[in-house]
Amino acid sequence: MGPRLIKALTRMQSPLFTLMRGRMQGPPTLRLWTVGRVSGRERAVLLLYLDDGPRVIVVASYGGHSEHPQWWQNLLAEPSCRIWSAKRGAERMVASELEGEERDAVWERLVSMYSPYQGYQEHTSRRIPLIALSPGE
Repeated sequence: MGPRLIKALTRMQSPLFTLMRGRMQGPPTLRLWTVGRVSGRERAVLLLYLDDGPRVIVVASYGGHSEHPQWWQNLLAEPSCRIWSAKRGAERMVASELEGEERDAVWERLVSMYSPYQGYQEHTSRRIPLIALSPGE
């Protein structure tokens, strides 16, 4: 899938996500709002997530493309964000990248939840970032 197709699918899924109040089939999904690093405007994206106690884990896979998704680049510039999911409701969060053994253990859990992640990693030379969103401000 190319970046344009990914964006188009996200645009189509967003109204459905809202209409169904986040209760969609398959892995849990959340809406993430970041602040655009160039525009300064709030941006939203739908992402699969893994519940990990008080925090949630999201994957900057971008379908296995060579570049990072815009939302992750926004979080690198400004880690404060907010999320909404059917299970958790609305929360303010702070992003940080998982590293080392913790990342490896969480990666296995994510691939068990959504097996295409493994193919995305095999498709790209970049190491796909795993981002912990922890309760914050």
